[in-house]
Amino acid sequence: MIRFADGAGEEEEFDLTSVVHSIFREGGWLEETQNFEHRSEQFEMAKAVSRSLLNEQHLLFEAGTGVGKSLAYLVPSVLFSVSRKRPCVVATNTISLQEQLLDKDIPALRSLFEEVPELKNFKDFGCALLVGRANYLCTTRLHRALNGQGELFEGRQRQELERIAKWAGSEAKEGIRQELSPLPMGAVWDAVSADSSLCSSKRCKPESCFYRRARSEVEESDLIIVNHSLLFSLMGAGFGPPDDKGGVMFSNDFVIFDEAHEIPEVAGDHLGLAISSWALEMNIRRIYNSKKRKGLISRVGRSIDFESVENAELAASDFFQYLHVQTLGKKDRIRLLEKGLLPMEIFPPLSRLCRCLVELGELTEDESLKVELKDHARRMQGYLNGLSEVLELKDENSVYWIERTGKQNQIIHLRSAPLEIAQVLQGQLFSRDVPVLMTSATLTRKGNAQSFRSTIGVEGAEEGIVDSPFDYESNLQIRVLADCPDPMSSNRLPYLDYLVEVLHACASSIEGGTLVLFTNYSDLKHCYHNLRARWKKLGRSVYAQGEGMSRSELRDKMLEEGDVLLLGAESFWKGFDAKGPCLSQVIVTRLPFENPSHPVFEAKAEVLGKEGKSSFMELTLPSAVIRFRQGIGRLIRSRTDVGELVILDSRILKKGYGRDFIREFPKKEHEIITLSDLIPDL
Repeated sequence: MIRFADGAGEEEEFDLTSVVHSIFREGGWLEETQNFEHRSEQFEMAKAVSRSLLNEQHLLFEAGTGVGKSLAYLVPSVLFSVSRKRPCVVATNTISLQEQLLDKDIPALRSLFEEVPELKNFKDFGCALLVGRANYLCTTRLHRALNGQGELFEGRQRQELERIAKWAGSEAKEGIRQELSPLPMGAVWDAVSADSSLCSSKRCKPESCFYRRARSEVEESDLIIVNHSLLFSLMGAGFGPPDDKGGVMFSNDFVIFDEAHEIPEVAGDHLGLAISSWALEMNIRRIYNSKKRKGLISRVGRSIDFESVENAELAASDFFQYLHVQTLGKKDRIRLLEKGLLPMEIFPPLSRLCRCLVELGELTEDESLKVELKDHARRMQGYLNGLSEVLELKDENSVYWIERTGKQNQIIHLRSAPLEIAQVLQGQLFSRDVPVLMTSATLTRKGNAQSFRSTIGVEGAEEGIVDSPFDYESNLQIRVLADCPDPMSSNRLPYLDYLVEVLHACASSIEGGTLVLFTNYSDLKHCYHNLRARWKKLGRSVYAQGEGMSRSELRDKMLEEGDVLLLGAESFWKGFDAKGPCLSQVIVTRLPFENPSHPVFEAKAEVLGKEGKSSFMELTLPSAVIRFRQGIGRLIRSRTDVGELVILDSRILKKGYGRDFIREFPKKEHEIITLSDLIPDL
């Protein structure tokens, strides 16, 4: 039994299990007051969440599409949070899910509490969204950029700075970059964001500082919404409340991971090291641009300071050029296996620059400039520490590599990731005496979550599974092409020609829209360029990822036009949501096997090999099956959706592992066809 104080200060008994039953049962408060359809699957999940919270037990819960899992965990969690005065942190991986929570689910929850007399004590629960500090505008830095540091910006950058200032003065609500449309230029925003020691609790007040206002709201909230990236970044940085008894972002908080299948990848990315040539060189130029003679220290710097900046800039340029030409060569990514392979000439100039910044910070009387200088010194020291770690491969339990990205393939990254995240997460997340709840539509394989458990290091967690309430047998048709050429053949032209013909035939035969899922950009681009002209003749549009529009813009085009052909890769396999006839068909071009050459995958495969285990069976296949489930889940997104799923990779029929993928079909029956069935006259 839970007790909480009412408005008069008297304690009332509150039975979480009984209340959750009253809300979610058939004919219950949720159905009665909100006119929501009763879903037995949602009821089962809500009961499981309640038990987990009351028993302080971790929970893994797989809920199929359409269950309504957001409300299933929000209702008991908010009730528990308010009554126990323990904050609840909900972590999502996508912005779209955050928007759904804030714009749809949480308002529905408030409405429920307001309309049910028995729940009146919960209607004013506090809710806050927190994004990474660098996403918030710093008004102090903006003021400096507009005035004392105005020389930093010219031309388009100056216009962008003035656009940001106009927005900040009249339109900004939360003060986050996502409010601006189009999004601000990275170089300009980085100079005015709150990602600096200048923004501190001592210096900034909530009334005038967007980030401090957000932090203040978080500290007073019962429900805090963050994304996975921020949560793991904070975890890696050792962020937390001042004592073990407190809450708000860990310690006493209980955490709910929605889209929990993303935990391994996101945690690996943010619990490791990341240094980019663009970021380091941009930070140096912001201190002082030796060519334009402008920058942070232009008015206070000594000749030795300007010389230090110039030397650091040259050293960084030479360092990354060496990695670009000599280390990477024709490869876009290489794993580092030996110590001492990086040039050491970059260390002395960066060290000298760091010392100069510290000295200038001590000499200047301008307090805000002093803080900025110290902040830049801290950043330079961070770069030095990171470069040293990569040079020495200091962590034997981490994988180190170098890779090249960017539109011109000119940005160099030095990266590391823990070989196994299980130990890290077990120590920092699952060993605490507070429950962690993880939910997704794709957590298990063959109805078992053991693979996911071992990957993230969670022990002693309860498990639950409920299927989707959608009628796949009636609303979904599945067709598998049996004669698709081998996508792994050395001569790929027959395969690519086949793709183009099948995609055109399938997509043009339906009235609604088609989403085509690729596993690489080269195949996607080939199909895009060979289909554009043919689709233009039909008076219909074909769009492709990487051709000038973001994923959200492409989704808007699909919703707006209703019959487009959309080609996507990577992020389109998960989190892409377009309900109704605008998405009537999903085509999977290839089974989504992970690239075995990625350094992290390669290192894990080596460990498994030493243990006498198969990397294909232990890593490659489970990962591909989960991604496959995510991809085919893009099609049927509501009870009224109907559609067709087309699988082009004939290995699903010819290889033994194909059964693992077929087992994930939402319905038992599927049709096996050939290209001639689609195009009889071909």
